Amino acid sequence: MRQRLLGKAVAAGVSVVLLLSPAGASGDVTWTRVGTGITQGVSGIAPAASGWVIVRDNKTSGQNRVALLSDAHVVTNLTWPGTAPSDLEAIDAVPAQANRYAVVTSTGAGRIITISGTTLKVVRSFTLPAGRVENESFALTRFGTTTVAVWANRGSTTTPGRLFAATFNPSTSAFGAVAQASVSVPFPTTNVRPISDTRVLSDGRIVISSASDNGNNGPFDTALYAVGTVRLGSGRAQLAIVAPVSLGTYPGHKVEAIACKGSAGILGTDDENLGGWTAVGTFCD
Repeated sequence: MRQRLLGKAVAAGVSVVLLLSPAGASGDVTWTRVGTGITQGVSGIAPAASGWVIVRDNKTSGQNRVALLSDAHVVTNLTWPGTAPSDLEAIDAVPAQANRYAVVTSTGAGRIITISGTTLKVVRSFTLPAGRVENESFALTRFGTTTVAVWANRGSTTTPGRLFAATFNPSTSAFGAVAQASVSVPFPTTNVRPISDTRVLSDGRIVISSASDNGNNGPFDTALYAVGTVRLGSGRAQLAIVAPVSLGTYPGHKVEAIACKGSAGILGTDDENLGGWTAVGTFCD
């Protein structure tokens, strides 16, 4: 009901804040460890035919960048062919192209990759046309036959996060005109990254995670928010942003990865020295 109300408010051009107890608060979820230590966090996640694909923001040669995560929480590291990119922060499945993904670094350097079994291949490279500083997310959605990308700079305690959207052709890596919007959140309140990941639901609604990062040993906090919609108008991506609507709070973890497979959601954390964790998310329908 909360998300249906949000959709109606966005359609009417109304900014809303719903003062409800957050759904999916930490007491309602079970966290499962999927990595130990600072090199095994989850900085991005995307659905696979079976399980999920995760990326890690590692920067040193020999450290894992991409891995498979089974529904039984088994992690299988994949080998990156050639020189691996540094600081992968985001991944999403390419719509209508099986086993194909877009991954993006914090500086906006992207790759289209394919994954077949445990073999990863790089198809092509691309660069974000805007927002190439502290980029934390890259999400893809499809309107008819047109793919639209939504990505974000994370922001800080004193600077709003910044959302970007544009049409994107995965076959040529070409972007269309870029729409932009700022996003501020009420929680967390210290060492805040207003946007630590972004996901676009099937009807164009935008969900973000917002995280507090107090260093390699925490403490960490996260909240999820619905912040508006992206749509396609006159061949261009358009953002309609509203006041953030709480979808849950998650004390003790730094969620940097959110994804949906149909109505099934997942949260992934990069808890630095405390490793990586996942939990079921309830934000996808």
